Amino acid sequence: MRIGEVAQGSGLSTSRIRFYERHGLIPLAVRGENGYRSYNVDVLEPLNFIHQAQDLGFTLDEIRVALTQRSGGPPAGKEVLSALREKLAALDRHIDEAMRRKRRIIALIEKYENRP
Repeated sequence: MRIGEVAQGSGLSTSRIRFYERHGLIPLAVRGENGYRSYNVDVLEPLNFIHQAQDLGFTLDEIRVALTQRSGGPPAGKEVLSALREKLAALDRHIDEAMRRKRRIIALIEKYENRP
C-alpha cells in the first residue's frame, strides 16, 4: 500500500504516518525504486491503536512500550485493561486536583467580592 492508501484507510494524514514511522511506532516502509513508500496492509491495525491511544491521553512513550511488548502489534487485552485503569486513576487524580484549585479560586473570588 502506498502512503496515500494507508492515510485513507486509517483516517490519518500522510505527515502523521511519516511522524509515527520516524519515531519508531510503526515499521519503516519499504522504498521502491521510484522512492515511494510501500506499506504492508498490517500497518493499519497499529496505526488505529496509536491514534486511539493518543486520543485517550497516552503519550508516545507509553504507546511505544505497549507496541514493543507485542512485537509491533497492539497489546493484549489484559495489557490494555491495565494501562486503561492506570490512565483512569491518573485522570481521577488530575480531576481531584483541578477541583481543589477550583474551590480555592471560588473562595478567593468570594473573599474579594465581599471586601468593602
